[in-house]
Amino acid sequence: MEDTELDWLALSAQERRGPTKTLYELLRALHRSQGGRFDDLFEQAQGVPLSQGIDPYSNIKRGVYDRHKMRSIHEWLATHHFTFAQKEAPKLFQYPRRDPWDVFLDTYAVEGGVQIIPADQFGIASRKPPQDGIPTFRLGQKYLFELTASKPTHVIAFEEYEQKWHPLALGDADKDLIVHVGTGKSKLPSTKDGRPIPLMEHDQTGQHRFAFILCFGGKPPTGRDALIGYAAENEVAVQLASMRIKA
Repeated sequence: MEDTELDWLALSAQERRGPTKTLYELLRALHRSQGGRFDDLFEQAQGVPLSQGIDPYSNIKRGVYDRHKMRSIHEWLATHHFTFAQKEAPKLFQYPRRDPWDVFLDTYAVEGGVQIIPADQFGIASRKPPQDGIPTFRLGQKYLFELTASKPTHVIAFEEYEQKWHPLALGDADKDLIVHVGTGKSKLPSTKDGRPIPLMEHDQTGQHRFAFILCFGGKPPTGRDALIGYAAENEVAVQLASMRIKA
């Protein structure tokens, strides 16, 4: 059984009614704070598509909903929005969960290995090294990653912005999520013949975080969950870097 505040599978329909209504209202409140489509948020929380009824929320509004889906919603909120959820419903959210991806990054992280550098000699926002080690770039300024590998490896990268991770293309096209590099330093992203492809940020200011996954076994999968499984049978290393973007 999952270590959670409620055993959703053991509760009766009547016992689940109140918590079900509470979690639905929590999702509504979270949507109001974030924007976007509520349907997308709800599907992400429960882990499966919505039903095709005229009003797919008619049952959950009354506190009547599938216990497995409610357990998924509860764990999703606790994992990804614990502070918000605990403030609104402290009895249902007593301790935070750790996302498996965060555990993966911490487990395989190594010191150094990747740096974020300006694509040209000038233009970096501050020439003095930042006290916290996080470089600052301006909107529209071109930058590259300089990765150091101890031996030949496949590399996959992800970018985190506002607590959401996204795949980062490292080759000629957006679909080129995996590249192979040799021992030593490599500039990324790059073309097949090794020419660097500078990146730039157009509108998302603030802090960006990057994770480069070095996969020393066979060609790895590109999904985060699949990479966690890959690491159980193959040697991997995680190189992390951060940058700030200012207007």
